[in-house]
Amino acid sequence: MRPPTPAQLISSPLAIPTLVVSNPPHGEVDLEAAAKLLAIDPFAAGLKAKFPAPEVMMASGPEEAAAFATALGSTGFTLTILNGSALVGLPWPDPVSSLVFDASYLQASFRNEGVTIPYDADVVGVFCRPPADRSLQARQTDLDRAVASGHGPTIAEAIQWRTILDLYFLDEGSVRRVTVVPDARERDVERLLKDLRRFRRLRLDDRLSGVRPRAAFVAGSVGHEGPERRRYSFGTLLLRQVLDSISPELRAVPQYEFGSRLAYALSPLSASSDPR
Repeated sequence: MRPPTPAQLISSPLAIPTLVVSNPPHGEVDLEAAAKLLAIDPFAAGLKAKFPAPEVMMASGPEEAAAFATALGSTGFTLTILNGSALVGLPWPDPVSSLVFDASYLQASFRNEGVTIPYDADVVGVFCRPPADRSLQARQTDLDRAVASGHGPTIAEAIQWRTILDLYFLDEGSVRRVTVVPDARERDVERLLKDLRRFRRLRLDDRLSGVRPRAAFVAGSVGHEGPERRRYSFGTLLLRQVLDSISPELRAVPQYEFGSRLAYALSPLSASSDPR
C-alpha cells in the first residue's frame, strides 16, 4: 500500500490530511511485515517500534489512513487516527513566572494574567526532558527575550532543549495551557512531579522524557537520512510538508512542541475541547 505523497496532498485544496499516529507502547511487532507496509528496512522498522513517543506514520485521506492503520496495526503497532486539525488551534507555550500549589488549586502567573486550576479538574500533563548528556545549558536571557516577544513559535524554540511541563485543561470548553520550565523558576523537577499528584484526574504523558530533540528539517542541510529519520519521522521533509499543509505556522515547529501537541490530541480531553 503506497500512501499519497505530501506533495499530492497539498496539491488539492480539500481537507486537511488524516494522520496515522503511533501510540506506544506497542505489542510484539512483526518487523518484516511492518517494514513492507512502511517501505523501509526491518532495522528501521525496529527503531520505530522501540521509539517511546508518538510519531506520525502516515498522512493521507481518511479512507486510506483507516486502511493503512488496520494493516499496520495487525503487525503489532498501537495506532490512533487523527485529523491533522487536532494539532492546530492550541495555545502556544507561555512559561509561567510563578507557580503556587495552594490547598485546593494550582495558581500560575504569566506576563499579563493569572490562572487557577482546581485539583478536581481534568488535566493532561506532558512532560519533556532531554537526556542529561545532551541537555543544552540555555542562557536565561535567551528565554527571557523569547517570552518578552510574546511570539509562541519563538518561545517554543527557546525552550526546546530544556525540561518542560505542559498542563492542558478546559476553561468553559476552550483548551488552556500552562507551561512550566522548572530550571527557569529554580524548581526541583522531581518535587514538581510529586506535587502534580494533587490533581485527582491528571493524565501525565512522560513519553518524551529522555528523548533527544531533533532539529526540524532545513532545506539543503545534512543529517536527515539516518534510519531513525525515515518517512514521517521528525526532522524529515515529508513531515515538514505535511505540517505545512495543516498550518504554515507548524512548518518548522520544534520536536517537543510537536510532541506536546500530539500528546494532547491523543488524550480524551481533546475530544471535548473547542480549540477556538
